[in-house]
Parts: sequence; C-alpha cells; structure tokens
Amino acid sequence: MTETSSHDIIAAVPVSFAEDGALDLAGTREILAYVAGSGVQGALVLGTTGEFPALSIEERNAVAALAVETLPGIRVIVHVGAASRFEVSRLIAGARAAGAREIAVLTPFYLPTPPEEVYAFFRDVSAEAGGLDVFVYLFEARTGVAVDEELLVRLAGLPNVVGVKVSGESLDTIASYRARLPEGFLIYTGSDADYAAAAAAGADGIVSGVASAFAKPFVAMRAALERADAGIVARLQGDVDEVVDAIRGEPTRMLAVHRLAGRPVGRSRMPIPEPDQEALRRLARDLPLHH
Repeated sequence: MTETSSHDIIAAVPVSFAEDGALDLAGTREILAYVAGSGVQGALVLGTTGEFPALSIEERNAVAALAVETLPGIRVIVHVGAASRFEVSRLIAGARAAGAREIAVLTPFYLPTPPEEVYAFFRDVSAEAGGLDVFVYLFEARTGVAVDEELLVRLAGLPNVVGVKVSGESLDTIASYRARLPEGFLIYTGSDADYAAAAAAGADGIVSGVASAFAKPFVAMRAALERADAGIVARLQGDVDEVVDAIRGEPTRMLAVHRLAGRPVGRSRMPIPEPDQEALRRLARDLPLHH
C-alpha cells in the first residue's frame, strides 16, 4: 500500500485547454509543476476539477503520463472513472502504462445503477487493477448513484481497494463511514473548508481543487495541525476560508490564478463561466496565498 501520513493534502489538478478547446499539455505541465513544488503530499488528476467527462480516453491517458512524469516526488492518483467498464479498462491500462501506482474510480453514472451492479462494477475493477491501489470515488450529487455504509463496507473488502474519496458529504457522514470501515482504510474528503476538522471526523486528509491554485494556506495548516497548535489553526482557518470562497470550486478560477501568477495556462473546455472582473481582482489580491 502507498505510504501515507496524517492530514494528507491531495491537490485536485485542473487541466489547461487552448482557446479553441484543444488539450494544452504545456499549460497543464505548468500547473503540475506548481503542485510539485507546493508542499502538498499528492495530486489527483482527471477528476471533477480536471473536467474528465470532456476528455477522450487518449487525452486522459496523455494527461496521466504527463502527471506521473512531472510529479516524481509526490503521490499521483489517476482518476479512471467512466460511464462504462469498457472505458475504465482502457483508462486503467493507460494509468498502468504511465507508471501510476494509485487510481481512483468514480461510481457508474448517468443511468441508474442499483447497489448490486455497483458492487459488481468495483469487483471487476479491483480484479483488473492488480498492483495498483484503488480508491472508490463517491459523488452522489453528480452521479446520482448512492452508496450507503453497507455497500461501502463491502467495497472496502475487495482486493486492491485501499480507500475512498468522498465529495459533497458532511463530516457527519465521514464519521459514520469511519466507524464502519476497517482500520487503515483511507478516507479523503473533498470539502476543502473542512480540512482542519476532517481528522477529528476520521478523515485522513482532503482532495482539494483549491490547493491546486492556493496551496500555501493548506500547507501551513497541515504544519499547525501536526504541531497541535490550536491558536495557529484557528488563525489559518481564515486564510483557508478566503481562498475556498474565492475559488468557489470552479476550475476556471483555479486556472485564472495560475495566469495571474504569470504562467502560460489556458482555459477550461467545459461550458462553465470565466471569472468576472470582480472575481479576478479578488483572486489577484489573494496571490500572496498562492506562493
């Protein structure tokens, strides 16, 4: 199993695209290079922040290879979830060929999928992923597929499944999962703002899109948490809240931070709004929290 530590920060990395929508690997490399030197423990690539539904299998495999190449010193978790097992299989092969050691797999999505089909899906994925650590990726608000505690416990017992990434759920839900899951089974929350409180709920850290643009507050918070310095933790929560509110979970704002910092980073591919001038001014004011 991959070596982990307390209060992990896994940056959820956006992908850069040119003005015409073409994949911009050079711009994506700039973002990955920032993440590599930012002090976080790892990166999740090709997740929700990485706009995975809008990329082809070939493009996703190219980004996976780039990430492993650019991030040799930290963990790289490659998201290989897709709407079909056929696509997932090709993405697992791409992640393996890239040299990845960890993958995340979103539940099936779009069409309704009953619990037994979800279990069969992950049973087959876990068998195919021999030699790779597998994270189950839950995001009911986007997939429409619910995974209750009973099903998650069953998934946790599958070979190669080492953890879960939970998005869109409260810390109460994290705590309820923790109470049922085996010791050593990793839980990462996607709630950036809850980073300081996540460990008390049983989480091992966060997967944070905000940290891919504003790593500094999270890295400083991690150091304070490890020292159990409650006063510094409380002070730093203001910085975390500021950048979380400024980014609002939008990849376009994450990309804008990198452009404001002088990196030749492109745009989003999906039809999501670019930050307006007021948002850009706020992001520019927050740039000291980027470096």
